[in-house]
Amino acid sequence: MNGAIYILTQDPRYIDLVRVSAGGLKRAMPDLAITVFSEFPLDGPFDKVVLVEGEKQTQLTPRAGTYGTLRTSDGFYDKARLMLESPYERTVFLDADIHVAQPFPELFTLLDRFDCAANHEEYINTDWFNRYPRPDIPTSFPEFNTGVLAYKRSPAMDAVLRRWCELYKTHRQRNPQAEVNDQPFFREAVYYGDVRMATLTREYNCKFRGQGYLNGPVKLLHGHMNFQVRPQYMHRVTAVMNGCEGPRVYIANRVYAHKLVGRLVGRRTAQRVGSFPDSDSILVQRARRLSRLVREQGMGAILKKLVPKGFSRRSQPALMSDAPQN
Repeated sequence: MNGAIYILTQDPRYIDLVRVSAGGLKRAMPDLAITVFSEFPLDGPFDKVVLVEGEKQTQLTPRAGTYGTLRTSDGFYDKARLMLESPYERTVFLDADIHVAQPFPELFTLLDRFDCAANHEEYINTDWFNRYPRPDIPTSFPEFNTGVLAYKRSPAMDAVLRRWCELYKTHRQRNPQAEVNDQPFFREAVYYGDVRMATLTREYNCKFRGQGYLNGPVKLLHGHMNFQVRPQYMHRVTAVMNGCEGPRVYIANRVYAHKLVGRLVGRRTAQRVGSFPDSDSILVQRARRLSRLVREQGMGAILKKLVPKGFSRRSQPALMSDAPQN
């Protein structure tokens, strides 16, 4: 049986994102079953909600050898281990901020020949501070973005998921202050595992607020701003991203396609397909950022950062009212 799963633990700000994403998935693929593993009470267009509470789970009987009976205070670890508990033979895991623009049944067909499939991480490496260096793995084998992961139940795939859990958990236990994305550990598990891994193109996991190359219709868009994804806004983004379905690039909310020009000698030039704004204006983003900094650090600390060092009343130029009169 085919199905999609979402995993929602630790942070309730993702609740609305999951509801919106699952609603779009049901509209695009109404016959596809959806299960969500959630720490929080949840209603929405789901076929099954598996509650994850405290140290144990309800409505869940873990398979032998999995990590289904314990939970930690880490969302990345929960994500890795709960993938093992998918009730489907073939699963597509989706992050909470995935917008389904078009159906994607071909991802399940791909699992006829492969154990799992994902696209390369656009930044190649998300271990920004080199907290988990792996010089034994060549740079020609980059990270996969695990925001969209298609996989089937098999001994090889189960072993990779278990290894992913173990690597991440061990690192966090040894380095509790060194936070790291989960993807470096998935990279290692796949590299040393026995799975057949298919590489998806960007159309199946398009981080539209970043940069990349497309050729064909975008089916899955990935991203949010301030834990919000408004369907009308995403429809606008989709229209721009798919305004041309030929070879094109996107960067900084703009999409460009190549165009051949010239009569005697043809040459390629960039043609703008379209653009879209951020979902919130820059003024709203700045106000939100300032409000958060004030809550976290206090107004006094913020003012100290804004006022130049050495600034004092005496160093100011004389004001008109203070200037000596002739």
